[in-house]
Amino acid sequence: MALFQKRKTNYFFDQFALVGSYSLKAMEKLKEGLEDFSHVDVNKWKNDVHQIEHEADGIKHETEERLAKEFMTPIDREDIFMLLDNIDDLTDSIDEISYKLYLRDYTALPEATMAFVDVAYRGVKAVEEVLKNLSSLTNKKLLDPLIQEVRDIEEEADHLYEEHVHALYKKVTNDNYLDIRLAEKVYGLFEYVTDQCRNVTKTVEIIMYKNL
Repeated sequence: MALFQKRKTNYFFDQFALVGSYSLKAMEKLKEGLEDFSHVDVNKWKNDVHQIEHEADGIKHETEERLAKEFMTPIDREDIFMLLDNIDDLTDSIDEISYKLYLRDYTALPEATMAFVDVAYRGVKAVEEVLKNLSSLTNKKLLDPLIQEVRDIEEEADHLYEEHVHALYKKVTNDNYLDIRLAEKVYGLFEYVTDQCRNVTKTVEIIMYKNL
């Protein structure tokens, strides 16, 4: 009985880590295409990223189905739903980047794109680390530094966005205004990914304090 209870209790924490790993998979596939963007088949690449997002949706749905049948859960049901939704929003924001680059028919990337890729990748990786350690929910000494790392990366992304968008508009002319607007949109998509990273850890922090 004790073994069964342990497996049952850990299931949801395992699922948080699993869906978080799909956020990182999506980010890795996105990064792979952006690093070789001039040679990539953008439509296929976009579909590959979306397939990862679709698989993550399936795991989320499976977890919610299990949640509906469980009599007891290790944390509040609404917290499980909320955190699953936050992680889903993160994966969706990554999927959105490849979709928008395809939709708007980008043939080249703005100059600072890879700097934004780097900070977004580190943000998603840091979130995955938080989720992998979520079974230690009451261990503030473990979780607090992991959560702070995500906050620091999100703040770094904010500063990067401010710096590069300001630099863009210092060079604006009638001839390049459209290119500058398109660059701003690309940078904003990555900054939004780090916002979603922060939102995941905000929810983790709320759950942590409720269960101390």
